[in-house]
Amino acid sequence: MNSGKFTENKQLSVLQNGISIVTDYVPHASSVSVGLWLPVGSASENSSNSGLSHFYEHLVFKGTKNRSAFQIAKEIEDLGGNLNAYTSRDVTCFYIHIAKEHLKTAVCVLADLAMEPKLTSADFAKEKSVILEEINAVEDNPEEFAYDFFHKAHFRNCALALPIAGTLNSVQNLKISEIRKRQKFILEKLPVLLSVAGAVEHSELLKICKGIFSRKIGAGNQPHMVYRASSGTAILRKHVQQATVLWGTSCEGLTAKEIRAMQIFNYVFGYGFTSRLFQNIREKYGLVYSISSSFENFIQKTAAPKNLSLFQISFATEPQNLECVTDLIRREMKLFLKNGFFKNELERAKQGIIGSYRLSRDSLNNRQNRIARQVLRHGHTINANETEAKINRMEADCIELFVKSLVKNSKWTLAALVPKKCKANYNINSQIS
Repeated sequence: MNSGKFTENKQLSVLQNGISIVTDYVPHASSVSVGLWLPVGSASENSSNSGLSHFYEHLVFKGTKNRSAFQIAKEIEDLGGNLNAYTSRDVTCFYIHIAKEHLKTAVCVLADLAMEPKLTSADFAKEKSVILEEINAVEDNPEEFAYDFFHKAHFRNCALALPIAGTLNSVQNLKISEIRKRQKFILEKLPVLLSVAGAVEHSELLKICKGIFSRKIGAGNQPHMVYRASSGTAILRKHVQQATVLWGTSCEGLTAKEIRAMQIFNYVFGYGFTSRLFQNIREKYGLVYSISSSFENFIQKTAAPKNLSLFQISFATEPQNLECVTDLIRREMKLFLKNGFFKNELERAKQGIIGSYRLSRDSLNNRQNRIARQVLRHGHTINANETEAKINRMEADCIELFVKSLVKNSKWTLAALVPKKCKANYNINSQIS
């Protein structure tokens, strides 16, 4: 595919107090997407304080030393902006999309949330009840529950196995002192990143940030995750109608070229309606409503430090079809391992991935998210033209050889939720080849 040329203007600076500031200047934009990133999540916790990062994300919205909970929302919404946040296993992120003339307001609000939260005991007690309800709600969502169940089975005996929101027991036992200790850690030791995409001048943003983030007094190294992976089949019986399945493996220390190989393989194998899994298992046999695969890279690294990646296949089917569907997935994998890419399949995948990259550039939120993840994972931004060129240079034999190694040498886990009323004894080998 002819990648063409894409003009971009990205800049990265680090303030003396450890705040990193990265911008992606889009001159024609009328707005800015602003993200405040804390590279810490549930994978930095343990069984006794599980849910701490997620609880912290909730609690800061209850008010700061400068704004009430209502004022936090009002200040952004009155300007037509959107404010939200999320916690994952490796990051906590607060973000705002707002008109470009209100950039300073957005930065002020985000800095206030992260640097000046009140963290009162009364708000803590109130929000604890909310989070316990949120955890209960996951029980009623098979897809979310299966996702946590897979992590519990695959990452057994390390913090990656813990649910992001924590457990009923761990959240019930959390203390306000632990939240305040997390706040102290953020101010004194945690690297913090502010990422902005849109109509933003880097030099202007630096002037804004130097005063606003004055409470941040230092930063050490980004935390590392402890990584352990297990293999096997885990079956859990619940009050559900279908069997909901996640089947996958994790990879530590992949090179940039190996990550591109996995992205291309994933696109062919299970990404979208033209993928092998969808066309065969959904379209040809009609055994599932949807089936897909995904490949993701964590922001935090493991020891050494090494990057960590996760490949998963997900689907839901009638319980009596579970073994048949897994056999068909295994057959598709064996077919790829034996014969590699079909004619034109590799070029179609490259074109699709690059096309997706280009489409995502029209979203400031996507651009802000991308440069933040690049800086947190690599320490610098990555040129879009270079990325496209490297994807175009990927060769079939290189990708096929890597996938064979991954399938043979990795620990695979199959985690399934099945109806309690189903009496079948499933004997499914978790190995995919």
